[in-house]
Amino acid sequence: MDEKRCILCNKPYNYKYEMFGRGCLDNLYNLLGFSKSPRIIWNKELNLCTKIAWKNHKFFLNKKKKYALAQKYIALTYLNMMNYEALNDIKEQISNDIKNIKMFSKNIVETISFSLNDIYKLFNYSQKFNEILKEIKKVIWEEVDEKVAEDFIKSLSFIFDETKKANPISYAVFYSMQYTFWQVVVVGGILTNMKLSARLLSNSLSIFGKEPRDMLIEDEETIKSILDSKAFKERIGKLIYKYGKEKDEFVVDNNEPIEDIVIRFEKNDLLFALHDATMLVKAKKDKENKWNFEIEINDIYDFTDFKDIKEYANVEDVITDIFSTLLNNLGVISSEYGVIKTYDLKIKFKTKEGEF
Repeated sequence: MDEKRCILCNKPYNYKYEMFGRGCLDNLYNLLGFSKSPRIIWNKELNLCTKIAWKNHKFFLNKKKKYALAQKYIALTYLNMMNYEALNDIKEQISNDIKNIKMFSKNIVETISFSLNDIYKLFNYSQKFNEILKEIKKVIWEEVDEKVAEDFIKSLSFIFDETKKANPISYAVFYSMQYTFWQVVVVGGILTNMKLSARLLSNSLSIFGKEPRDMLIEDEETIKSILDSKAFKERIGKLIYKYGKEKDEFVVDNNEPIEDIVIRFEKNDLLFALHDATMLVKAKKDKENKWNFEIEINDIYDFTDFKDIKEYANVEDVITDIFSTLLNNLGVISSEYGVIKTYDLKIKFKTKEGEF
């Protein structure tokens, strides 16, 4: 007998069955909650398909319809076990195709095409993802350094497979896994103590079609982190030197050269949260001859460009930079999937000399 391949696991077999190897057939009986066929049943595969037909209240189907129904029902069972909301429309389509298989129907309707092997592989991906996720949820991230966090993230890199976008079923599964991953990242404060990044990412996450709101940030904690940053202090110093020399006030707005308004933060939370932000400044001296500033930092929250470690390299904190680069590049893929959405971000505050 010629070698065949199981339509579920794709392994070769040379037994009499048309669709499944004996191992997968036994597993399907267990999966679907059917008792195993007695030995007197010669074709246990056909018997399984008949049981599936009866379970769906379909009787007197010919063999072709039974086998088609079985494939759809098994696929639906695996999709239900994954329990992803993004699969609901697909499951409904397959359910309708099952309903349309009737004794007197002329054709077998296929609203959505799939292979059982693809569905089975997606199920195994989701199982692997769930197992790793269980371990990640046990971690106390405040006690873990970035290297350990990076290793955890890399163990989940398989869910960021760009080739899975082409098929609607695999897209929905990988979309769902990425969405869940980023939710865990948010809960972990980007798996380290990066509250602003977690807040911005949380606003960006979108489940199928929902768009995020633009954000205005004015809280003291965020402002303090900006005032304490080396990038902010250096930028203000340069602007005072260029625009405030022998003046009592100056304005730096979008009409100025781009190199005067772009600000790139050097590390940690601000590095990951704000990418190529612009900083607009209104400055005026007070009676004590000190500068008072109105600051507006604008950014588009997005992940559109893959980063190289050289772009972030900081010899004092290389692991953090590698970690930030890794998360950024995974964010680019999730943006292409539509998991992470783009929105406008604005940070506004007032400050004066001596406060930073």
